Amino acid sequence: MFNSDSKNFRDFLLFEYENIAEAHFKSIETISTFFRYYLLIMSIPISVIAIISQLGLDKEQFINLVNQFNLPILITFMSISLLGLGMFCYIVNLRLDAVLYARVVNGVRKFFYDEFNEDINLKMRLRVLPQSPQLPPFFEKSFFLPVVFVFGVMNSLYCFLGAWVGVKIKWLTGFITGVFFLFHFLIYRWYSHHREIAYLKSNILGIDIDGVLAKHREHFCKILENNVGKKIDPEKIFSIPVHEDPYLNVTREDERKVFNSPDYWKDMPAEKIAGDRIRALRNIFKFKIYIFTYRPWPDVPDTQKLIEKIKLFCENAEDFTLSLLLLKIGIALRFKWLIEKLKEEPLKLITKQWLRKNEIIYDKLIFEKGNDYSSDSSGRFNNRFYISRKKKIRFFVEDDLEKAIKLSFVCDIVFLFSHPYNRPNKKLSKKINNSRKNIPSNIIRVNNWDEIYQYIRKLA
Repeated sequence: MFNSDSKNFRDFLLFEYENIAEAHFKSIETISTFFRYYLLIMSIPISVIAIISQLGLDKEQFINLVNQFNLPILITFMSISLLGLGMFCYIVNLRLDAVLYARVVNGVRKFFYDEFNEDINLKMRLRVLPQSPQLPPFFEKSFFLPVVFVFGVMNSLYCFLGAWVGVKIKWLTGFITGVFFLFHFLIYRWYSHHREIAYLKSNILGIDIDGVLAKHREHFCKILENNVGKKIDPEKIFSIPVHEDPYLNVTREDERKVFNSPDYWKDMPAEKIAGDRIRALRNIFKFKIYIFTYRPWPDVPDTQKLIEKIKLFCENAEDFTLSLLLLKIGIALRFKWLIEKLKEEPLKLITKQWLRKNEIIYDKLIFEKGNDYSSDSSGRFNNRFYISRKKKIRFFVEDDLEKAIKLSFVCDIVFLFSHPYNRPNKKLSKKINNSRKNIPSNIIRVNNWDEIYQYIRKLA
């Protein structure tokens, strides 16, 4: 017996089946319509040539006429061939859309066939159409490749005529025509490969550092006690940033004293086996690893104190870069604009050496700029939301619930590293607990990197 959620989902799938099936047939009709338009455009020059041939011109007169209108003929034929190429690209995309719709329909069909609790032999006899969401292939050798051949021949014909009139070097005309003909197959191959591999997904794993790769709660409490003299229990941090937690009596200035300390960033302990699991995901499953962090430190209002803090961070940055050299020059010359622009460079180097020390490999390390909470694309912030949309990041590992919810609208799966500040707790209000319980279904809570690895192994 189905519960209400199951029934709602079945009704949704049936409605989706009807809509997608209709969209599939409409896309086929659109392809036929545009193909007729294409043939009409391609036939106009041929009709003009047929009319000219009825004027009774001999071969010499015809050649003189062509030479007289050499440039207009060249532009006309080349324009027609390029117009045909554009229509070809559009029709290829329409066909790939039709294949995508067919895959959706097959997936829905599989769902209902799996629900049909009968003998497998009967189900196989009843089923004629496929039920695999991986079929049909986007690159259709037997079905659509002949259509590509027809487009290639028609468009290349006008390319040949244009090149013959304009170039008048036989081998070069043949070369241009041959390349243009093969270009159609390369376009179809690229479009179909893109749809299969990267259209709706990518093989990128996005990872936050603090709270995911690094054990920042325990370390924060240790540095807070050393630098400020306040002792708090890491298991009682129910909100982040910590100064927003009403139970801890930690001020914004207290936080600054922790985050403005190079020791906090340099000596932060790493999560166990994080490096090993990331290496396995990269080497075995061929994931690209994008690591994100927002670290606008040091942060001191007074310019002189800021310079002192920057110098302290520079002493802890083992690597050397041109940006670091420019920062030191800016400090020496008191160039405030240069200091403000490059003040985070030492911490970037410290972060890189921390990753290297803990054997955490990655393909790209992104230091977020601007607002690290805004997911509004119009803001153009260089943060995890913008890059996840741009790169179509498939999986993301996050510890901040608010960010995880925003990422769930972009990524397929968001793994939420479990911490007291993202879990329900009896000390919190009912409203906050409900918000932490009722999270999107593609957010998966995890306790360690082993769980993340096992989930991705099933989903990849």
